[in-house]
Amino acid sequence: MKPAGTKAAFTIIEILVVLLIVGLLATLLFPSLTKGKSRARRSKSINNQQQISIAYREYLQDHRGDYPQVRGFAGAGGKLGDLAGQARKGKPDPEVVAIFGADTPPDKRPLNQYISNREVFHDPADVGGTSFQVRSCFDAFGTSYLPQMGEDQFRVKRVLGSLTDAPGSYGWRPLRETELSNPASKIIQGDWNWPFDREDSWHADNGEGGHVMLFADGHVAYFVFPDTQLMLGWMRPAYKMTAQGRVEMSAKGDPVIDDEKFRSQSPDEFRTNSGQPAKYIDPGFRWW
Repeated sequence: MKPAGTKAAFTIIEILVVLLIVGLLATLLFPSLTKGKSRARRSKSINNQQQISIAYREYLQDHRGDYPQVRGFAGAGGKLGDLAGQARKGKPDPEVVAIFGADTPPDKRPLNQYISNREVFHDPADVGGTSFQVRSCFDAFGTSYLPQMGEDQFRVKRVLGSLTDAPGSYGWRPLRETELSNPASKIIQGDWNWPFDREDSWHADNGEGGHVMLFADGHVAYFVFPDTQLMLGWMRPAYKMTAQGRVEMSAKGDPVIDDEKFRSQSPDEFRTNSGQPAKYIDPGFRWW
């Protein structure tokens, strides 16, 4: 029996038991909290790109259905980038900075006339990436989002025209709305590191090639690409070639896809859609 007036004290064993219980609870709750934060960042990314989709829509209305022409991949919207200061390895040449469009002034980025808040171009999960060796794509390039610009890559048709390409060329000409056969499945832009997986996938749950993507009909969704190794094999398009070794062009000046080669480069699950030969990555998704 304790003397009157004394306070009960925890024993070392009791304290250790309490700490053990707290530790177990933290272990159980931490994944849920982490997943919750990840989903919140993804939601903010979707919201950002939905606002950008409105800017694209207003631009199209003001420019007779033509998508913008830009100087460099980052040139559509955002702030002035500091690629040299953000680079993890070495100092990039001015030519590299220009190719990425990092040095494009804000007033030369066409979507900025429709979006006054530059933070809309800053993805909350933006931590740069190994492919581009920067700490933050927003700080390095001026935007966290990468549109398809100037050429067809990864089986995604070009959208924005490149002002550094020869005037009148395929890369110089932007995509027109009238060229879209299925806007709901046409990629316009997405997280800067698309379509790569693992550490370059900011919003993926399990290291997959998952990215938040904006489509031509204005909707924004989390989309999972095939693994990086397959996508790298699809970096260059399967164009038809002339006898002189040049890319065959259509009457309107677009490269002609070699459908047979296109399908032969695809695993079986990507060769058909509802049993029909097609250029699809999953049911209902048309890359071109």
